Amino acid sequence: MVSRRDVLKIGASFVVGLGLGAGLASIISGRPSAASQSGTTTSLSPPTSSSATQTGQRKEVFKLGVVTFQTGPASIFGVPALNAAQLLVDEINKAGGILGAQIQLVVRDESGGPDKMVAVYKELVQQVGVDAYIGLISSADCLAVAPVAEDIGTTLTVFFDCATKQLVDQGMMKKVAFRTGGTTVTDGVSLAKYVLEVMPDVKTVAGLNQDYAYGHDEWDDFKNALLAMKPDVQIVGELFTPLFTSDYSAQISKILDLAPDLLHTSFWGPDLVNFIKQASARGLFQKVKVAFARGEFGLSQGMPDGQIVEGPDYHAFPDPRAYYVNRDFVNAYQSRFGSAPSYPAYHMANAVLGVKYAIETAAAVENVAWPDLSAVIHVFERLAYPAPGQYIIMTPNHNAMEGAVVGVSKGGDLEKFKFMYPAEVNPPVGVPSTQWIKSL
Repeated sequence: MVSRRDVLKIGASFVVGLGLGAGLASIISGRPSAASQSGTTTSLSPPTSSSATQTGQRKEVFKLGVVTFQTGPASIFGVPALNAAQLLVDEINKAGGILGAQIQLVVRDESGGPDKMVAVYKELVQQVGVDAYIGLISSADCLAVAPVAEDIGTTLTVFFDCATKQLVDQGMMKKVAFRTGGTTVTDGVSLAKYVLEVMPDVKTVAGLNQDYAYGHDEWDDFKNALLAMKPDVQIVGELFTPLFTSDYSAQISKILDLAPDLLHTSFWGPDLVNFIKQASARGLFQKVKVAFARGEFGLSQGMPDGQIVEGPDYHAFPDPRAYYVNRDFVNAYQSRFGSAPSYPAYHMANAVLGVKYAIETAAAVENVAWPDLSAVIHVFERLAYPAPGQYIIMTPNHNAMEGAVVGVSKGGDLEKFKFMYPAEVNPPVGVPSTQWIKSL
């Protein structure tokens, strides 16, 4: 018989179960399960103080550092994420916390740039002594913080939203760093597949993206996926603008002159809002179809009808009428904050729940009151768990294998939307993304 310690040592997958009709409260207070590679499932109860070995003593307080934009133009993205963190932490604490420890949020603003984010990380980890860290939205910030986190190596570090594929392709998350969301590859391949479904005769494409790692990665992954699946597409323009540009008049004029069948953009936050307003005023959407990577936020910001929008998450999927975790999350968020959760809120939920599940499952497998960091890491890189937007599947490269919702904008919502399954839009573990995209 394989013991729980043996299951961990042989590299089994750990699956947090979801009972029929389970809602948000159920998964927050529920027990983890471990599913071995052979398919055997064992219910794992958190150890009691009498049965657990005492190598890890229970905590009274669990300090959770959360870093996201709270001020400046990007706060329209960061505030929904922080809202979700506060909502879920309150619910987890009501249900008893993490292994009995009440979560104490230690919040910092992401505004300030990569160098400041490195300083903030060091302050939270080395001075405040947080037990886990969750951040960031900007890919530039993640690329700066990841090597510092790995070098210090003392604190579970979870990137919740930044999408650059470089974290995976360059092997920047091997020790304590994880990301519980998809990458630009997920976005680009999902969007390209959907474009070819609804525009099979597309001939000319242009790109308008932000001039930093995220914008370049989003454009390259979409462009290369599209060309791999439809080689006769002609790329007629590649435009890049500084992050948080306020005036897009020159770029809009250039696009109107190019007159492509399709424009791709991965603008987010204030850039997305400004572009929608200015392009609408110039009549661009009547002349050019636009495909928005991570454009779900724009649905509430005047997104014109008939545009192709990739979430990656969307509050109406999974159907709240059937998937009660999403129903409860949407209802609780709307009740407390007055609007439906946008995708940064879903990404924060992935991270907060991932931290909780990884710690509790590691404690159950190790039969300890509180697991050490190495046990949590070992579990986290093999963990699958329910979240409001979809089931999150972590992989040994420390990144989630996540799918994406893509549809067509209509009256501030999405219609004709479909879910691109994780295996369809992500390379297998260990396969370079560029190589995999070429094989599409």
